Amino acid sequence: MYRILVVLLLTVFCAAPAYATSLEDIWGDVHPLLSKAVAELDLRGNVPDSTWNPLKPDKNSVDSKINDLLDECIEILGISNMSVTKKAIQKLQADSKVCREKVAELKTERLAAPKKVKKWEVWKNTVESIDEDIKKLEIREEDNGNRVDVLVDELLAEMKKIGMKVDREQVETLVYSVTGNDDVELVSVFNNVKLITTELQRLTSEANENIEMAKRYYGMHTLLLRILINLYQHYEHKINDVYMVRIKDIITKENELIEKTKTKIAEEPAKYTVIYKTNLIAQGLTIRTARMYSDYLEKNRDRIVRARQGVEDEYDVALNTYETVQGAHSLISLMRNANAMLERMSELQTPELIVFQNIEMKNEFRKLTGKLTADTD
Repeated sequence: MYRILVVLLLTVFCAAPAYATSLEDIWGDVHPLLSKAVAELDLRGNVPDSTWNPLKPDKNSVDSKINDLLDECIEILGISNMSVTKKAIQKLQADSKVCREKVAELKTERLAAPKKVKKWEVWKNTVESIDEDIKKLEIREEDNGNRVDVLVDELLAEMKKIGMKVDREQVETLVYSVTGNDDVELVSVFNNVKLITTELQRLTSEANENIEMAKRYYGMHTLLLRILINLYQHYEHKINDVYMVRIKDIITKENELIEKTKTKIAEEPAKYTVIYKTNLIAQGLTIRTARMYSDYLEKNRDRIVRARQGVEDEYDVALNTYETVQGAHSLISLMRNANAMLERMSELQTPELIVFQNIEMKNEFRKLTGKLTADTD
């Protein structure tokens, strides 16, 4: 039975013009995991809600096994041209950060560097050699930036290719946002789930009166919906319990710093006033950008909450139907409804847009992303 399912799905995916090879590979990796998860889903209907015996399964232990299997599926379903492009961008961004840090170190070293050294003092750097190293690093960072610009255009094209209504500014915001990787993963998984679900619906219809085969297809469809729910919940958790907490800390610290700076302006000699006022402007920019960042994350979280709630309704019906199914006809009808729901929800996968007031705020947004990303994983 499993062999027939794999052959049928691979035949469909090989015939598709877009992402054919990748979908074939993705399905080949996802199918055995979904099959195991469907077996656990069958077991779930025959175990108690809870048990005192740790050696016997209950619904909680079975759900835990299913979620572990679905987490593995998420990693596979997240593979797409978009995710590959985003990882390439991330790698270039990381290298640019290394370049900036190294330049800062070299500029500090340059302050005490000699203009000339003896030939045998090979371990010492001169002002000239340090300047050369700085120039190389600055050129490398500039080159990275140019390559990122090209990849942003590619990411934009890939998103439009799957029907997303986005512009370059939205994609650029996504690329430099702390949730950028999560957003690309959501879009990739959602798109792959849609494609696989469409084919599972067709195969369920072709199964006709073979209720065992139809039920297995429907079980996979049910678990694909659960994958989306798990992914959405993880996204919400990261925003609520990680990023929003860090933004709140940043705003609190900056407010404290602003009060100290104001005190310094009032108390210190006039010759330092200009410096403190400049610092005050920078601190105010950080707070305004942090609040804007917070609004951006809240809007994205609310968007995902709406998407999760829509999928949860379909999942509850699907799970209940799977556990009580009597005929293939009802499964086909419900899968059509779920597919229509996924189509309607496609727009909810599009990240929000930030309109920056000026280049300074845009740069501060990117700096804050670095602070929010630190130790996230």
